[in-house]
Amino acid sequence: MAFTGATSGLAAGAQTNDTRMDFALETLYATPPTGNYQALRITGETFKRAQTTSRPQEINDLKQVSQSVVTQVQASGAVSGALSSGTFDDLIGGVMGADWAGPFVFNATAQNAVRPNNKLLLFPQDQGNFVSTLPNSGLYHIVSPSKGWDYIGYYSSRTGDHLGLIIGQDFFTKYNWGDGLVSDVVVTVNGIANSNIDKTFTIRKKLLGKFLHYPGSLITQVQIQLQQGQFGTISIDAICADEVKSDTDIASSVLAAPGGKVHNTVNNFLGATINGQAPAGCVTQFTCTLARDGNGNDYGNGHTSACGVRTGQFTASGSIEFYFRTWDEYEAALAGTQGPIIVKSVDDSGNGYAFFFTNAALRNASVNTSETNQTVKASFDIEGNPMENGGPTFAIFRLTGVAATGS
Repeated sequence: MAFTGATSGLAAGAQTNDTRMDFALETLYATPPTGNYQALRITGETFKRAQTTSRPQEINDLKQVSQSVVTQVQASGAVSGALSSGTFDDLIGGVMGADWAGPFVFNATAQNAVRPNNKLLLFPQDQGNFVSTLPNSGLYHIVSPSKGWDYIGYYSSRTGDHLGLIIGQDFFTKYNWGDGLVSDVVVTVNGIANSNIDKTFTIRKKLLGKFLHYPGSLITQVQIQLQQGQFGTISIDAICADEVKSDTDIASSVLAAPGGKVHNTVNNFLGATINGQAPAGCVTQFTCTLARDGNGNDYGNGHTSACGVRTGQFTASGSIEFYFRTWDEYEAALAGTQGPIIVKSVDDSGNGYAFFFTNAALRNASVNTSETNQTVKASFDIEGNPMENGGPTFAIFRLTGVAATGS
């Protein structure tokens, strides 16, 4: 006869394949919400609780240390994952202190115009109260197949209802809008730029039918890496108020994790530009690190866990490496030249991101000859800085419908 059914009792303990993690935004610090939680896609996690103890230096006959006392309880950890579009957007918003905006997509028409100072792009009034719905500042994408335009930039402000965006000189330096009589211009506002919104999350880990809650989770760092020969990766660090075991599922529902495809570094990598120019050599590695400098938990008497958190200040940094074919980037690094650095990546469905350092400098140039029979690579640290007008340091534009053709 055929053998059917499953074998029970075979696991030595809880299985990592059965572990689930999800999160929700808190409306009150360190208070787990009871609404919808968002499931995560992860390759690993390191969340745990730690106790700090102290011993008084009492003198005794047995010459032994005194009883310890708990002075502080803290929790922290990191989630690692494969980079997929939309999966980690809310947590990225946490470290950037901002909300995602858009997409707002509209067509430019013959009614568009450019003021004499080449800074004000006007939109037609027949699109209604459109501009007033846009963020006060953010990323824009201008595409015109007939003119060969494909430009992502940052607008510093909007002018009010039915008018437009002050998009700055950078676009007009590269392209000539002319009289604005272009029929196929599409303008999209879509993405996120670092701002001043404080966010904490409750992160949950499900094990053996119970939950470990990590309330008051501040996202302290997000690192994204695109390295030749590997899939895109992301790691997210958090400090938490505590680790609390719960027998109850407090979520009203758990939303399924986004099912976007993982980014590869072959046809998914759409290139990099440094001060508007693509390096002559192929890029082999790019990382960006978004962090909260000066963050930390605060503790007080009578509290086992943290009673508050300092969100710190946003900082953006990174690194880039490519085959050394010209001196352009090396000379820019020595000169201290600052400007935009943009790196694009999409998945096979055409969804992805443009990672945008708004005013960055290349630092610590390296063009080492490592060994025989190798191609020399140029590597640089990326130092993100605020825009000259005080605008943000870093932004991300969400890409959709972009062909995955490689760089």
